[in-house]
Amino acid sequence: MKLLLDDNKIIIGMAVIGSIEGAIDYSGSIPDGFEEQFKPNFYMIKDNSITENPDYVAPEPPATKPSVIEQQLATLGYKQMQDTQYKQALIKQNAQMAYQIMKIQQQLGGQKA
Repeated sequence: MKLLLDDNKIIIGMAVIGSIEGAIDYSGSIPDGFEEQFKPNFYMIKDNSITENPDYVAPEPPATKPSVIEQQLATLGYKQMQDTQYKQALIKQNAQMAYQIMKIQQQLGGQKA
């Protein structure tokens, strides 16, 4: 097994197959679940064996917020929705006016208004 260590002998990388540049060969005992539970900085080498790092602190997930492009895209999408609603309202008004014109023409006996 290859282990990549920092200056404090904290394990920051490992490879069971292949290698990692700057890694050391390790052939000592391996704790149960080491490979499955491996996280950088969670384990360290102490007294030539792998132990859990007592100072390990789980990293905070990065705060994600929309990028400038995503915000601009959302704004454009909202404006497009508003435009579509406005067009639909105009189409409805045009249909109503056409219906009213047709009714007036019928009342006038087919004469053009």
